[in-house]
Amino acid sequence: MDFLKKSLKEVNTNENTLYDFIYNLFFLAKIKESEDDIIDNKTCNLEELKRHIDGLEAKYENNNIQ
Repeated sequence: MDFLKKSLKEVNTNENTLYDFIYNLFFLAKIKESEDDIIDNKTCNLEELKRHIDGLEAKYENNNIQ
């Protein structure tokens, strides 16, 4: 909640639209979530990522009816 309050105080209403503000909040929240994942060791290496992508590609190919 403190993060939201601080962000609201920093908004420049002359230059930013509501859309800009919402986008920035979403972006900053995702950065914070990523930082938490790194701290909690919820990451994957490149090999794990490649296996995940290969699995998604195989799943898509199997579901793609032509």
